[in-house]
Amino acid sequence: MGVIKDGTISGVLPDPQGFLVHYPAYPSSMSRAVDTLGGVQGILKARSSQSNKLELRFRPEDPYSHPAFGELRPTNTLLLKISKRKPPSVHDAEASSSSGVKNGEQEIQPESRHHQEGSLCADIVAHVPEAYFFDGMADYQYVVPVHADVARRKKRNWSELEELHFDKGGFLDLDHEDVMIIVPPIFAPKDVPENLVLRPATMSSSKKKQEEIVQHHFETDMEPVLAIDFDIKEIPKKVNWEEYVPQGSDQWESQMVVSRMFDERPIWSKDSLNEHLLDKGLSFSHGMLRRLLSRISYYFSSGPFLRFWIKKGYDPRKDPDSRIYQRIDYRVPVPLRSYCDAHSANKSKHRWEDLCAFRAFPYKFQTSLQLFELVDDYIQSERNKPPLQATCTFATGWFSQHMINCIRQRLMVRFLSVFPKPGAENLLRAATSRFEKLKRECYRNAMKLDEEERQQANSGLEENEELDNAEDEEAAAEGHDSDEEWEEELDLAGDNEMPLPSHSYINIENISRTHLQELFGSFPPHEIDGDEVQANGSDEEYHIYEEDSEDNYSDE
Repeated sequence: MGVIKDGTISGVLPDPQGFLVHYPAYPSSMSRAVDTLGGVQGILKARSSQSNKLELRFRPEDPYSHPAFGELRPTNTLLLKISKRKPPSVHDAEASSSSGVKNGEQEIQPESRHHQEGSLCADIVAHVPEAYFFDGMADYQYVVPVHADVARRKKRNWSELEELHFDKGGFLDLDHEDVMIIVPPIFAPKDVPENLVLRPATMSSSKKKQEEIVQHHFETDMEPVLAIDFDIKEIPKKVNWEEYVPQGSDQWESQMVVSRMFDERPIWSKDSLNEHLLDKGLSFSHGMLRRLLSRISYYFSSGPFLRFWIKKGYDPRKDPDSRIYQRIDYRVPVPLRSYCDAHSANKSKHRWEDLCAFRAFPYKFQTSLQLFELVDDYIQSERNKPPLQATCTFATGWFSQHMINCIRQRLMVRFLSVFPKPGAENLLRAATSRFEKLKRECYRNAMKLDEEERQQANSGLEENEELDNAEDEEAAAEGHDSDEEWEEELDLAGDNEMPLPSHSYINIENISRTHLQELFGSFPPHEIDGDEVQANGSDEEYHIYEEDSEDNYSDE
């Protein structure tokens, strides 16, 4: 047993351990305190449970009493048994006082006086490594609205209902004065008070109400702008929001900043937009930012511009120059995703500018980037080339599938080259090899497409030349035939004969006959005998010149 001296005690730490309950009241007795904690069985049950909560019911006999909860916490405490040593007897005191007689007078020394009063002693009974603390407030209590004496007499202990049995009628034998009320097990979800920090109003109430009334009609009449189908025919039209938002208000200034950003370029990714706004000193909540963007932009639910905010009135499907704003996704390889998991738990985040410049490795499994923002010579050279496709497709936009695959592999090479930990060397070599292979395939595909275009262009030119030649020949033949018809009509009119109709199917035979006769008449007369001349003037002259007509036409 150690003696307490100057507030300190010395002793040996015992092996037994226990737990402590900081009881938040003054119980009338120890047994009453144990009953309010649920009795011995309730305390043992709380000790064996994993909730580490000990319930304290100030009225354990009341079934509607709501408990206060004690939380188990570690502590470093010792359980002491304090006792007071009895003072020495009178005989011992007289014997000790005789030694202190001096000059015939009795003098009591201070030490003997201390022993007469007694001393405090303490024993270290047990070590207490943990204790229950009742720091919270007790829950709201429901009291049955009856007289206290009647309630005390009639109140049952509902924990004993399991031992009751039904009578012959099948109902519990309850007194009419006893009230059965179903009370919720707990009223307040929290037992520790918390401070609520409310943001102050940024504008007066009248001004705010005026803005809300104006914006109600403006925003309810606005056409849908969120998650539009890529195959839609008409995109959302531009809205003049200046007529509806009060000038000089906070929303007016914020809306002007966002509108100027879309004047710089018509398509933005959400991450890039947020970072540019933060650089300007502006920060909006998710709902407020969507509200500002919905007034001046829209986004597709799929396609090559998936979830990129696009300026209203601008259709990237009809503008080949929009290819530089297309979306390209980067997915972290499976062996490196543990790195992303480790940083996602810490909620770490890189600057968007560093990701686009390949100065940092992404923390997300998938990152959606914009070709316009990527700082890479190869990607910039490919995006600035004229498009090889005449239309914007759903899968690859204005680029071919070969080019999209090649750009994705280029992203893989660039990001693997900045992976901060060892272990990505083999993946980097494999990605570089595949990128070179895909680049050669893209080059061959581009050459093949150029060759096909040249062949189509040449075939188109040949067809056009043939059509032009045929049209010229038909025009020349028509002009020549018209001259011959005119001369033939004059000759027939001079011979007082009826001219043949010029616009009938008979005219075809007359044209060929007249043409051959003119050719025969152009020959020198000395090369033909008189008999032949007479024969040519007969009915057989048509057959003679019909055989030579093809040669003459070709020579002519």
